[in-house]
Amino acid sequence: VARDCCSARSAAFSRSGVMSLRGETGWHATYQKAFGKERWRVLYKALRSKVSHVAFLNPFLPPEAQASVREQHGLRPHPTIPMAHEKVEGEACAKDGDEGISAPACSSSAEPGGQVPAEPAGGVAPSGELVDDSTLPLYFLDGASVIAAACLGVEPGHSVLDLCAAPGGKSVVLASMLFASAQLARQGAPETAEPTPAEGAATTAGLLVCNEASRSRVHRLQRVVSSWVPKEMMAPGGGVVITNVDATASAGPAPPALTRFGLFDRILVDAPCSSDRHLAHQGKAALAHWASGVVKSNAERQVDILSCAATLVKPNGVILYCTCALAEQENDGVVASFMKKNGRKFVCEPLEEGVDASLAELVEPVAERTASGALILPDRASFGPMYIARLRRL
Repeated sequence: VARDCCSARSAAFSRSGVMSLRGETGWHATYQKAFGKERWRVLYKALRSKVSHVAFLNPFLPPEAQASVREQHGLRPHPTIPMAHEKVEGEACAKDGDEGISAPACSSSAEPGGQVPAEPAGGVAPSGELVDDSTLPLYFLDGASVIAAACLGVEPGHSVLDLCAAPGGKSVVLASMLFASAQLARQGAPETAEPTPAEGAATTAGLLVCNEASRSRVHRLQRVVSSWVPKEMMAPGGGVVITNVDATASAGPAPPALTRFGLFDRILVDAPCSSDRHLAHQGKAALAHWASGVVKSNAERQVDILSCAATLVKPNGVILYCTCALAEQENDGVVASFMKKNGRKFVCEPLEEGVDASLAELVEPVAERTASGALILPDRASFGPMYIARLRRL
């Protein structure tokens, strides 16, 4: 992973006594101090630019349907981001707003009745174009989100928890990594093969639990995931479960709604954060509410969420912690606080550990190493920001 002075700048930021800063002026002053005046000027411009979404093609579709979707939308495999697609002419699937199931640059308008409304976090309502009134062919998201999900190192047969799953983009990536290969193998099996399990029975090894604390956001998560995976996977025993529980509701053990699944091989903690790119896009009105005290509150909650994940992961299992925040306090600072309490049970490991070699080669040039992980920033990549840290339980 590329090394620069990002860690040193972040450390200076955390010691600089800027906790009283507020509003747009305070936001700019904070990150100008963290990244340097010239770097912040370029980075702020990148944050304000259109988000370069990639297209994630539903691998549960039959191969001929996948080919049809690629042709219809003019897509080709992304040259660097695994499992992602881009426009044939090299354009990004770009739009302003949140990730979702429609993007103007890459998808045509759906027919009336062929759209699924959704409630994204930023107030923009994407709609989904369906193949058969139930299956989403494409999901559009920031390329860094695909990289983060891929860095968890999910393999078929794993039990996986997406602890803060809404709006669902990383969940569909995880579901695809966990189940798609077995699903396609069954689709191509000859008629003389062993009979398939009865409807509602588990169709493949592995488990994906997608949890969201917010009741309003879990509805969108439910629609996205259930429109992505085959219906039998959402049935009891089918391998994919949606839960709605606050991982920080109590200071004691993890909630029973999560512990009933046993311990997990892999846990993704895509923690709620300051979302600085959203603030930059929303402009003065949103930045007026920014305060360094809010960053501190976010970090405290993020440590609580990570501590909950620590009670749910198997020995030798992996927690991947990620945010789309710029503040060191919400990134390395959270990991440092967690490790101070759990350093005998966990170790921070390089992102290259346990992932495909091609993915490691992708992360190398676009991510800046920090004290505990890596930071992908949009002034040096066409996606992000995204902070990623891997924690392995001993």
